[in-house]
Amino acid sequence: MGLTSVLITARDALAAQSYGIAVTGQNITNANTPGYVRREALLQTRIYGNETYGGVEVAGLRRSTDKFLEQRHLSSVGRSEASAARDGELAVLETVFNDLAGGGIGEALDRIDGSFQQLAVDPSDTIAREDILASLGEFVGRVNETGERLAQQRTDLLNNMQNVVLDLNQQADEIASLNGEIRLAQAQGQDAADLRDRRGQVLLEMSPIVNIQVVEHADGSILVQAAGATIVEGSESRDFTVELDANGDVMLTAARTDGTTSNVTGGLAGGKLAGLVEARDSDIAAVQSQLDEYVFDFATALNTQHQAGFSLDGQTGLDLFDLNLVGPPPAGAAQTITVSTDVQGQPIRIAAAASLATTPGSSANANLISLVFDQSNIFSGTRTASEGYSDLVGEVGLRRASSQRDSTLFEAMEAQFLELKESVSGVSLDEEMVALTRYQRAYQAAARVLSVADEMLEILLATAR
Repeated sequence: MGLTSVLITARDALAAQSYGIAVTGQNITNANTPGYVRREALLQTRIYGNETYGGVEVAGLRRSTDKFLEQRHLSSVGRSEASAARDGELAVLETVFNDLAGGGIGEALDRIDGSFQQLAVDPSDTIAREDILASLGEFVGRVNETGERLAQQRTDLLNNMQNVVLDLNQQADEIASLNGEIRLAQAQGQDAADLRDRRGQVLLEMSPIVNIQVVEHADGSILVQAAGATIVEGSESRDFTVELDANGDVMLTAARTDGTTSNVTGGLAGGKLAGLVEARDSDIAAVQSQLDEYVFDFATALNTQHQAGFSLDGQTGLDLFDLNLVGPPPAGAAQTITVSTDVQGQPIRIAAAASLATTPGSSANANLISLVFDQSNIFSGTRTASEGYSDLVGEVGLRRASSQRDSTLFEAMEAQFLELKESVSGVSLDEEMVALTRYQRAYQAAARVLSVADEMLEILLATAR
């Protein structure tokens, strides 16, 4: 090897080690940058023809990624966010049925029962009759409020999902744009690591919204599927929309290339959308339906017995409640029930007597109405009024307990996969300092070789003169 070759070798070494220092510096600089993936400088031997020695050259850089771990992390984020979103909504639902502070449906039930027992003692007691009307109004008010809150929560969830989908569509547009930039950079032989980092960060922001699957093509672009439908392909993205189906349930639709849409709600397996859909159309809808059934059964049982009695003015067949259903029984019972116009504001219309002949001194029917509370006339005749309401509250509690367990479990799984991913892609400042020292020493050694070769060349030239 001649001195000129030594100079060239030292020059290449300086350039290569300088590149390694630059890459390491970039890692250190971005140690806390969201979405940043650690880089590794790739150096390789430069072969000089058929010589047995060679220099060094930069082959590029490599992003330290593991596609399997990245996909598992994205999936775990989706499942964790779905369970957290559902748990949050069930926490709100639980407060709707929280009677611990009093003033709830359970207390209103007890007051109705107690007021009829009081009337049975003295059917001519005007105050007792007025208390019955007040207790009926209190029950109706509590039930109406509960039904309205459940309906409002479902409406709020629909609005929330529509806003979330707008964010999802914007993220899909950005990924499609980044696909085009990455594909162009790769075709021109340029480094697209920063673009890939940004794309990875957008995918990470998308994964809490909906479950996604990612497939990378040879040209550097990716195909993204969300809820089983393709949302990004190359430089093109497709929009999702949230609307209601004929049953009033949420329907997530995805646009197709032919301009039509497809229902992909069944493909939701993770992400905030999945959690909100489950909370809205499974949990809250089931509780709403159960509440309607409870109110319908209770009101029907009291109406039936009250219709059999006679009021102070000799009237019979009178209702205590008007249900005003919005569809087949018991649809909308909780929201629409009112104190019946048969008795509203008319205490004398409370039918305490069992027959016209015993009016006004009889309280037989008032006693029978009180006994209704101890009879199994709720939920297809299987539960009493208090048992049925306890079942309703218990169902809410069981659903919340389930959501809390899921949330804790999937949150732990997300943390585990994040740790595994960071062990591959994250920046360790200790490791980078070691690498920085290694490149620095190699750079210093190459500079020394260059200096020595230069001195030897000067001596050689001086000798020749």
